[in-house]
Amino acid sequence: MKRDDSRFLKSAFVLTGAGILVKLIGALNRIPLYAILGDEGMGLYQMAYPIYTILLTVSSSGLNVAISKVVAERWALGKRARAAEAFRISLVLMAILGLASTLVLYFSADWVAVNMAHDSRAALSIRALSPALFIVAVLSAFRGWFQGIEKMETPALTQVLEQIGRLVTMLFLANMLLPRGLDVAAAGATFGAPAGAFVAAVWAMAAYLREPKPWLKEGRKTKAAYIWSDTAKRIISIAAPISLASAIFGITEIVDLAIVPGRLQSIGFSIQEATRQFGRLAAGAFPLLNLPTLFTSALQMALVPSISAATALRDGDAVRRRVKKALSLTLALAVPAAIGLHVLADPIPTLLYGQPEVAPILRALTPAVVFLALQQVTSGILHGLGRFRAPLVNLALAVAVKALVTYVLVGNASVGILGAGVATSVHFGIAGLLNLWAVTQEVGSVLDRRGLLKIFVAGGAMAVIAGFGYSRLSVMISWKAATLAAVGMGAVAYGALALILGIVRTDELAALPLLGGFFGKPPEA
Repeated sequence: MKRDDSRFLKSAFVLTGAGILVKLIGALNRIPLYAILGDEGMGLYQMAYPIYTILLTVSSSGLNVAISKVVAERWALGKRARAAEAFRISLVLMAILGLASTLVLYFSADWVAVNMAHDSRAALSIRALSPALFIVAVLSAFRGWFQGIEKMETPALTQVLEQIGRLVTMLFLANMLLPRGLDVAAAGATFGAPAGAFVAAVWAMAAYLREPKPWLKEGRKTKAAYIWSDTAKRIISIAAPISLASAIFGITEIVDLAIVPGRLQSIGFSIQEATRQFGRLAAGAFPLLNLPTLFTSALQMALVPSISAATALRDGDAVRRRVKKALSLTLALAVPAAIGLHVLADPIPTLLYGQPEVAPILRALTPAVVFLALQQVTSGILHGLGRFRAPLVNLALAVAVKALVTYVLVGNASVGILGAGVATSVHFGIAGLLNLWAVTQEVGSVLDRRGLLKIFVAGGAMAVIAGFGYSRLSVMISWKAATLAAVGMGAVAYGALALILGIVRTDELAALPLLGGFFGKPPEA
């Protein structure tokens, strides 16, 4: 493995470490929050997020990727001043879009609550969440800059600070406001998002201001080289299809919000019970679905600047190596994660939330773990290659199928809420596989079939060990301890087999921050 390949893996590992810490904090957040708000309150809390997610992607996600891509290209070619120019232009654009999105969400809260969430009580949570759109947009601009120059430590730290700020704020306000009503308490919890984003944005801005900028003199001497409109057009041309794709991705949550509660009511559930079941899906099962994608979402972020830089330098061999390695690592993590969640679907949500009712929904979602990871990484690859339309078209097709499948299955009394889990798995399956096909059109064959077989063999062995371990230990010790022990046994077994079978190599593990030294030195050339 070459040094530059090791660098992009290290970037992914740094972001993964931050992501793991963020998710751990999030888990600590959700457990007491669930205890404070209950199913119904968590449903109101979660109802604020789908439309927020759509607006956030429009105002932030595409421009964030565009910043990192344009900055990475110019940085690789030694055009530091032009890279800084791209960042400043993007910051202005994101601030404008973020402010506009905040105003739209705030003033449409009542309409969204009544017509989309089917529960007018959700309006307070939607309004409380709206300031986050402006703050996160500004924060994303700074993150895009640091990602583009491949200094991932700063974006990683801002993720942690954002989550800590959110945790403290939401738990404090939810508990304090609960006597005023469940809707008010849920709104207090959602205000944790803008509070946490503000803390992270202040830190990111300070980090940028502290950074030496020797290229600024170059920029002043060659002002003619910087044509604001041309740079803006370049950024927007990249950001627009990515934002649309991200918006479509967010529509998946809109689909669930718009269809699931209403269809559950159509088969005889009350508004309150439909909201409770939606809370189990959105606040209980979906977060567990996302846990295994910590590495793949980080890998997606690291791939865009890495592949963009290699493409700018016309290094096709580096592109192919990084694509193959990214996909190999993605499947090596996602497949066993999906298998493990399926085997331990009963005890895990009970352990985390005290909600055994989440288990059947989680089991229906487990295929989506692999496909979501595949969709994330292949989207990053395609963006780095300049193929912006493919993820957009593939997601649009997938979400249309999801809407149809969700409507049919959830409205069937014998399936109910489980239909939403099945539809989500179908959705990500379509998007991920179509993206993979598009990648193969660009770089050729990218999947190692022997490696994939090894992954399934190791994952199967892990499933047997974890499942048998839980069943035996649960009659000897507490089921909670048995669950934790089974997860640990499965992880150790798979890790050992991954090394023995060559699924991962020690030189790749050497790129791990802090722990890499135990596996040797990263490549120097």
